[in-house]
Amino acid sequence: MMKNNLPNLLFCILFLQICTLLRGQEKNTHSGMATDFDFGVTELETNYAGFPSKVTEANRTEYEALKARCRKEVVEENRKPWEALGELYAWFDDFHLRVGGFSDPYMQKEVPSYETMEDYDPLPTCRKVTDRTFLIRFPSCGGDDPTPEWVEESIKAYQASGCENLIIDIRGNGGGTDGIFRPYTKLLYDRETRVDGAEIRNTPAHIAWIEDIEVDWVQQLEDTMKASEDEFVLMTPRWIEISYDSISPLPRRAALIIDAEVASAGEQMVLTLRACSGRTTVYGRDNTMGCLDYSNCRTVNLPQSGITLSVPMTRSCRLPERGIDSTGIAPDVRIPLPLPTILTYNVDEWTEWVAAELEKKN
Repeated sequence: MMKNNLPNLLFCILFLQICTLLRGQEKNTHSGMATDFDFGVTELETNYAGFPSKVTEANRTEYEALKARCRKEVVEENRKPWEALGELYAWFDDFHLRVGGFSDPYMQKEVPSYETMEDYDPLPTCRKVTDRTFLIRFPSCGGDDPTPEWVEESIKAYQASGCENLIIDIRGNGGGTDGIFRPYTKLLYDRETRVDGAEIRNTPAHIAWIEDIEVDWVQQLEDTMKASEDEFVLMTPRWIEISYDSISPLPRRAALIIDAEVASAGEQMVLTLRACSGRTTVYGRDNTMGCLDYSNCRTVNLPQSGITLSVPMTRSCRLPERGIDSTGIAPDVRIPLPLPTILTYNVDEWTEWVAAELEKKN
């Protein structure tokens, strides 16, 4: 009897050994996934510039419960850590704070979509709309398309046109760097003013991020951060002065056209021109996206999956009283038209309407 049962006994022992091995492998897999999740949480809590002010005594319990649930789902329910981090990061409702594209489905704030348009692909262009009004379409501050050289050429084209009015159309401008739009600031400037600066969260990761940037002011910032025990230090002056030696006589009137895809440096362009140019009116149907209060993102990859995190290092000195992320920036004048059918390099219906509005004025 014992002899006949020996194969079954050996099979049972082998089966148990395999199950134990698989459970160990599963445990190691879950441990690796937890490593990614925990890494992302540390980045969030240690380095995100919005964390100290956005997690308050009033909502800390809510945040901690969400974090615990997301981690449990990663460890016990095989949820992908980047998806769980996407949900956790989206709780902060900051479009700059991202886990690849995995934060998008969980974002609380809805941004108007232009998918109903036949073709929404704003492209750089400069041309006459009428004999009196010139158009510059400037859809990115990224520096690649359009380039800084293109910006200078677009201004020369306007100045050669003889037009008294100028439209700068920044629909679709999701940001980049502030420096690229400064030539437009100088062209439209007509009053001294100042705009808000920014401060950086003082962490070892941020110091390491900037230490190889061989620019004098960045090196001075690094020294300041290393010498300070404050959680935040000024990255720029609290107020940045805007002043030029002369005022260009043209354009006599200017318009800035915006939409809900305008974000980050695109929004800074709106704030800067609104502050320094009394002859510029902002037109649009929707507010801008609201993605500027926390910026200057540092990117870092999750150690296991390699998914890229985007973590804002700085916060605007507008905060806490005058933040824009919750609402975006409203236009001065709402355009009372439906969406255009096509927005590429063409002169669309909105541009024609704004040109007519400018030309009504003396």
